Amino acid sequence: MSSKKIIINAVNHIESLIEERLSDNDRMFLQRVYADGLQKYSDRLRAIDFVGMHRVLDAGCGFGQWSLALAGLNQFVESCDISQTRANFLKALSGQLSIANLNSQVSQIYEMPYEDNYFDAIFCYGVIFLTPWKESLAELKRVLKPGGRIYVNANGLGWYIFLWNDEHNKSVDYDPKALAANALSSSLNYDRSGFYVQGTSLIIEPQALKNELEANDFYEIKIAAEGCLHLNNKAPCPIPFFKGEYGGQVGIYEVVATKY
Repeated sequence: MSSKKIIINAVNHIESLIEERLSDNDRMFLQRVYADGLQKYSDRLRAIDFVGMHRVLDAGCGFGQWSLALAGLNQFVESCDISQTRANFLKALSGQLSIANLNSQVSQIYEMPYEDNYFDAIFCYGVIFLTPWKESLAELKRVLKPGGRIYVNANGLGWYIFLWNDEHNKSVDYDPKALAANALSSSLNYDRSGFYVQGTSLIIEPQALKNELEANDFYEIKIAAEGCLHLNNKAPCPIPFFKGEYGGQVGIYEVVATKY
């Protein structure tokens, strides 16, 4: 049996055990991210040279597709997510697949239980804009070793224009147009007052993220459209999952930086 088939069978088995705890949107998302197996995630990680490290954090791991790929390329992976269901899913899935170098637990990314200067690298995909991102960035810095690298991606205004116009991945319990509208007001509140409304999405333009990284003593800051950073010449060119521009505005982009 192929590794892809093994992964999909394991995902389907664990999903069947927790099905009553999954929303329609969660169920669709889970099937979507694992539909092609893990190779595409491993390829992306190789492209940014997130390989061969001792201890890596997947901050905001979701259902764990990136965590599993990281575990195949590094010595040990610690994963955390705000959702008990998702953290438990990953724990069960890694057990089903006999992956011993991966641990998952429940935690916010802006207040984590790890020691200072603990991780060699931090990977944070599709999450930081769902948190008070400046506080999250400071916390990620705290647990990252000096000389360690961080990967984050974020959404510019163009992504929310796209959600408003196309209603991407709309489901019974997920309304992209409402999310886009809420993102505008939540971003304004956060920018003006520092107050974050839990569960809303924030617009983070590249320059704002770069400025905050610099304020937190990061350097060698590299920014590109999502899936376009290619920092390892031994790895194949990465394949983006999303567009870097929508409606003439910044869409989804990614950043790698190093902590002083």
